[in-house]
Amino acid sequence: MLSRSISFAQTQSARMELRRELRYRLDAPALFSWDSAEQKRLQGEGITRDISVFGAFIVTATCPPVEVPIQVEVVLPSLTGLKPVIRVSGAARVLRVEHSSKGEGENGFAVVSEDFSRWSMSTEEDESGMDFADNSEVAERRDH
Repeated sequence: MLSRSISFAQTQSARMELRRELRYRLDAPALFSWDSAEQKRLQGEGITRDISVFGAFIVTATCPPVEVPIQVEVVLPSLTGLKPVIRVSGAARVLRVEHSSKGEGENGFAVVSEDFSRWSMSTEEDESGMDFADNSEVAERRDH
């Protein structure tokens, strides 16, 4: 039994050493989409658990299959508390999928990309500000 625990610990240690970059804990909304085997576009949403220059782990109930090319968009909150929000998006590949056992733990998947620094970035207003603008626009259309 002890040897099994040691080999598991050694496996975990070796697994972590394979990472090329540091991972940073980040809970940010993530949207993702991929093509199914039937060529249907599927999508899901989740929350990042951690992120690095080369990858991220996304906690979600909707997990794409391993090795599938995927489009990911991560919504980064403003660090200053002001309204602008940064959206980072790009292509990645699903590296692994984790399912919780007996309802314990997190469902999610890891994605890897050649370099997240090559992903596109855009700055937008906070969603609450956008919702207000959208609602105002709808109200103006109704008046005309």
